[in-house]
Amino acid sequence: MKKVIIFVFVFLVSSWLMGTVSLDDIINDNSISNDSLFVLLSHWNNYQPADSTGIFLQKENIINDTLIAPYFIHIPQNYDHTKPTQLLIYLHGGVGRKEFIEDFAEYVPQITALFPDEVTNNWFLLFPQGNQYTIWWDLVGMENIKTQIKNLKKDYNIDDNKIYMTGFSDGGSASFHFALTDPNLFAAFYPLNGFIAVGSRVTQNPAYLPNLKNRHSRAVNTDEDGLYPSADMRLLMELSLQAGADLLYKEYWGIGHTFDYADEDVPIMVQDMKNHARNIFGSEIYWESSMPEFNRCDWLEITGLDTLESPTEWQKEYNIKMENKRIQFGFYHDETFEGKGVKVGNIIEASTADSMDLKRDDIVIKMDGKNVENIEKLSELKTFKKRGDEVSLTVLREDKEVKLFGQFPEIEFYDAFILNKPSGAAKVKYWGNHFEIETSRVDELAIYIHPDMVNLKNPVTVNINSKEVFNDIISIDREFMVENFKNNFDRKALWVKRIVLK
Repeated sequence: MKKVIIFVFVFLVSSWLMGTVSLDDIINDNSISNDSLFVLLSHWNNYQPADSTGIFLQKENIINDTLIAPYFIHIPQNYDHTKPTQLLIYLHGGVGRKEFIEDFAEYVPQITALFPDEVTNNWFLLFPQGNQYTIWWDLVGMENIKTQIKNLKKDYNIDDNKIYMTGFSDGGSASFHFALTDPNLFAAFYPLNGFIAVGSRVTQNPAYLPNLKNRHSRAVNTDEDGLYPSADMRLLMELSLQAGADLLYKEYWGIGHTFDYADEDVPIMVQDMKNHARNIFGSEIYWESSMPEFNRCDWLEITGLDTLESPTEWQKEYNIKMENKRIQFGFYHDETFEGKGVKVGNIIEASTADSMDLKRDDIVIKMDGKNVENIEKLSELKTFKKRGDEVSLTVLREDKEVKLFGQFPEIEFYDAFILNKPSGAAKVKYWGNHFEIETSRVDELAIYIHPDMVNLKNPVTVNINSKEVFNDIISIDREFMVENFKNNFDRKALWVKRIVLK
């Protein structure tokens, strides 16, 4: 009988490799045992050769009836559809713009050229496009990126444990935000000239520094960066290390808000990526959450909070007061305007622009009496201002020159992170078939089981706060395993059982 089962299994694998058996055929074939199905799915390799390699392809993610997000992928020259291939995601800056970047097809090769041949010839590159409707750190924008990754994994043989995220400016801030809130798909994060708290501040949702324990990060800032100078950012990096983050931090001096250090740093970054594959079966996890959207890390999920309880001593709050030195008028400019000056788009409420009575469709032609030819000139003139300074703008309004007067706000201090919701946290570890869990303000949680973690022939035991709450033999939940695979297309994180625990 055993020989017959082995023969059938080998026949299925051979048919699947030849492309004569589809994923649905395998999943719906009840003659395939749960154990065999697990092996088939975890070794899924039914990919077709790429039509062309060494090329860029533009694709689209249809988010809803009115929102379609474009993105680019680069298929490496040496892609072999039979072998798992690394994936690097690069997130651009300036994601708050109204429209997607118009000349993105020209931008993508420029970024690709920054990486060495060993990456461009052997790794997939993914370049999402974002705007104010798909901003990197809100739920729509984050799901947009994850959907693009999953679509790529369905069509190409992507190495599930070697998916890396980097990006510059807003892209760097977003890399931090994924590491803090939703690291599950990724092996490591590489924020460049970003601000770790941007996602929290923009969405007004909390982010918790101890969550950085679960993935490796390597961040870079520069000293002359007018947005996120290293003198300020290193305070947050120090705080992250105090919280237990797996973090490397590097600074380059004499450089502003630019990627001028790419030649020196990219090879170091790539080597660091090669040293950090994803390990979803780590024996310890710390996770803190206040939102169901960000309640999971690998095999741990916080499913219910008891926020009326006091936090335990080990659940500490990590935050810091930051000095706001930025000089901003508080309006979005119209990027489609081609004339001289800066055409005003949306005005931010209670901003300097709002208090000056700047209007949408005004065209800024002078600042403090000096000509403003474009947005770059306006940004340059702002560098000579400091908080509390008075300012004047001359604008064209209905073809008439109007002079407006205002004042930038005084220096203020603010909390880096918006910690406005009560959170719960869990510290979990396992060895053998035993799980030991400590909780703080958590009412319910779930653990995910994989055969590489435990021996399914032996009972699994779980203690929560020193009390045994589970002791039983676990079998593969076929429906759960299949649904998990379809949703994530992750061959390595092929969880076979979810155990919910009070």
